[in-house]
Amino acid sequence: MYEKYAEAGRIAGEALRRAFEIVHEEMMVLDICEELEEFIIKKGARPAFPVNISQNEEAAHYTARYNDDKRIKKGSVVKVDLGVHVDGYIADAAITLSFSGIYTSMVRANYEALDRALSIIKDGLEFYEFGSYVEKLAKGYGFKPIENLMGHRLDRYVLHTGDSVPMIGSPVRGRFRSQNAYAIEPFFVEMGAMGFVIDGQHSNIYRLVAPRKVRDESEAQLVDYIWKNYRTLPFASRWIIKEFGPNSVSALERLVKENLLEEYYTLIEASGAPVAQFEHTVYVDKDKATVTTKIP
Repeated sequence: MYEKYAEAGRIAGEALRRAFEIVHEEMMVLDICEELEEFIIKKGARPAFPVNISQNEEAAHYTARYNDDKRIKKGSVVKVDLGVHVDGYIADAAITLSFSGIYTSMVRANYEALDRALSIIKDGLEFYEFGSYVEKLAKGYGFKPIENLMGHRLDRYVLHTGDSVPMIGSPVRGRFRSQNAYAIEPFFVEMGAMGFVIDGQHSNIYRLVAPRKVRDESEAQLVDYIWKNYRTLPFASRWIIKEFGPNSVSALERLVKENLLEEYYTLIEASGAPVAQFEHTVYVDKDKATVTTKIP
């Protein structure tokens, strides 16, 4: 199990390094998503979710739609969040690129705070202790974490298991447990920002809630395809369009109404403030915690 988590993490780290190399101002978001997803596949793994490219006040969950014409804005703060799985064992990691000198200190603070926070993780550490430490680090740098975005425990083919790791001093119950993997992702904003996210527009991302029979033959075929290829991991509408054509979007929408699919929305900082994010996956053992997603 650990070896598969480690392999997924190694590939995720290499994919993030590739993101550092290719992402630039005015680049097509669709090109970034598809190049990084193809990079993961060529390495012998699969995307655990669509590559997210979120800019400025977008904290998370935007992936390109089919034929998307969105570009990286000049001077923007860009989050690249990607997931890799090997036989269902997941690595989840993210970086932030700032194309404006205005937010360089926030990005650097976020990077350093995550690095310091990862060093205290161990078997038995309470989540609220960890969150308090992250919040203290953030404020020490002159920033604050987004309060309603949390880290999460990973499981085989399950991105969010129900165990949430706060990034603030919150009375969330739970603790880090041996032989488990966790995605740790503090999001930083300036002190004057509201510091929480709200739903924005549709993100072009869906997830199968659970497989069950449907009467419509075309919908049944689609559900079967989603289960075989993604299980309950998130997937992009553009992935489905490539397989079933443009009309499949309306089928996805019907499946949402029938409660077979969950649709994701872009997460927006409530006051419109730019957001930074860094994320790593850590595997906790009895004797140590290992960051699986280090960037080579």
